[in-house]
Amino acid sequence: MDAQIAARDLEQKKSAALDSYIKSLSLSERLAQLFVINLEGNERFCFVEWMDDARDNRTPGQKAPLVPGGYIFFSFNIARDPERIAAFTDSVRDFARGHGTVEPFLCLDAEGGYVNRLRGVAGPLPENEWISKNLSPKEAFLLYSLNAIQLRALGFDLNLSPVVEVQNEGNQEFLDGRSFGSAGQVKDYGSAAVLAYQANKVAAVLKHFPGNNSVDPHRALPLLSFEKEEFERDVLDPFKALCALGPCGVLMSHALVDLSQSAAPYGQDAPASLSPYWIKELLRGRLAFDGLVFSDDIFMAALEKNGWPSERAVKAAILAGVNCILMSEKRFINEWKLVKKLYDSDADFRAAADDSIKRVLKFKLEQGILEWDFAGEKIVSKKSPGALEEEKNRADRLARFNSAKSLNQEALKEYGQR
Repeated sequence: MDAQIAARDLEQKKSAALDSYIKSLSLSERLAQLFVINLEGNERFCFVEWMDDARDNRTPGQKAPLVPGGYIFFSFNIARDPERIAAFTDSVRDFARGHGTVEPFLCLDAEGGYVNRLRGVAGPLPENEWISKNLSPKEAFLLYSLNAIQLRALGFDLNLSPVVEVQNEGNQEFLDGRSFGSAGQVKDYGSAAVLAYQANKVAAVLKHFPGNNSVDPHRALPLLSFEKEEFERDVLDPFKALCALGPCGVLMSHALVDLSQSAAPYGQDAPASLSPYWIKELLRGRLAFDGLVFSDDIFMAALEKNGWPSERAVKAAILAGVNCILMSEKRFINEWKLVKKLYDSDADFRAAADDSIKRVLKFKLEQGILEWDFAGEKIVSKKSPGALEEEKNRADRLARFNSAKSLNQEALKEYGQR
């Protein structure tokens, strides 16, 4: 009982300290936490956007970097060898720490198969369909654990994976091996992936809720239709089971969805990624998910070509309950300015944004990007390490990477011989 009371008191102190930390940030820094964008280069971080900063401890009129809540790495951001990848991710953190701003989280898509930004650098990771057909959940857990160790060693905090959509005739062409298969397989192998990544300090993100069909959202708007029984069995049940494992996030799809034979409101006025019904009522409500909600890329044609340009999509996403707005662009100052304007003029928007900001920073605390100072009972940003310490740390990380990669290769060789 004493341990429970102590743990509860500690959480209350952390929550109060997080509120205090948020207040210490400028409004510009806080609002930047809502965005996850792409970045330049693949070897040394090159920053591109600056703003006037109003934080009390800076000189009036001083320029400050507009650092987003997170960066997503695409294939062209991945160098050919692990040494350069680790140096690149270190340079992002060094920049943020050196400028005294909130460190971004670093993420990528490493699903396996052809959707794997580290393909050719890290150990082999087959697509979900191959894994569910050839491995037991226990073997899959080992494989995903080895992959997570490699991701973490290279400097990544979060993996936009696993895909946990149940495969059917309507989505088979688009998913193309990215699904584990049936609802039972999705729960079994999705659980293995989530638990493996999070046990090895790589945050997992389930995707895409509530699903896709054969239409690629990069090119057009998917229109989904579910019978009520099918929806309960193949969408809500698997996502609910996996949300209960405590993944860091859920990434919404850009699909417009019709629930046939249901008395509930359909949320057909907007794609799921922009809909309060899908995010607040279903994901937060029925599925009791308490982590981060990600949009898919707001520059996909599913939105842009169907009446949802980025400025309209950003507003709708925040009001709907999205915490992290995903963008394939390398600049976000225009979207940030829009959010700032709405924050100053719209009380409902301000409340939604404040909730999302706290969720993002709470995740950074849990992930170790921010730190709890026991002595001072406060939240602090990490300090930039000295060069020798950093190089030693990177060498240790690369040794872990190489060891995990070797075990990864051996495991796949064994599994592939069946």
